[in-house]
Amino acid sequence: MTPPELRDLLADALVLWEVAGRVAVAEGGVVLEGLGLRVVAADGDELPIRWWIERPGHRRPCTSISGLLRGLRNAVGAGEGEARRLRVAGA
Repeated sequence: MTPPELRDLLADALVLWEVAGRVAVAEGGVVLEGLGLRVVAADGDELPIRWWIERPGHRRPCTSISGLLRGLRNAVGAGEGEARRLRVAGA
């Protein structure tokens, strides 16, 4: 996933989570402006880690896109409160 693709995905996630913030491409990854978070791609020798979520004094590894989204959702506090659930039902 390229940094622009990751930026677009995370911008959509912030809207879905109703979290104010802006996502911008930065050197080595993307920055969630106003939230104090940065996502950088892991080096090839760090497999199975694919991304790092960074905040001042802390660095969390993520091995999948779902893990990355879950980690960011928790970091911005969007996982708190009542979760929205998609329900599929017959007509």
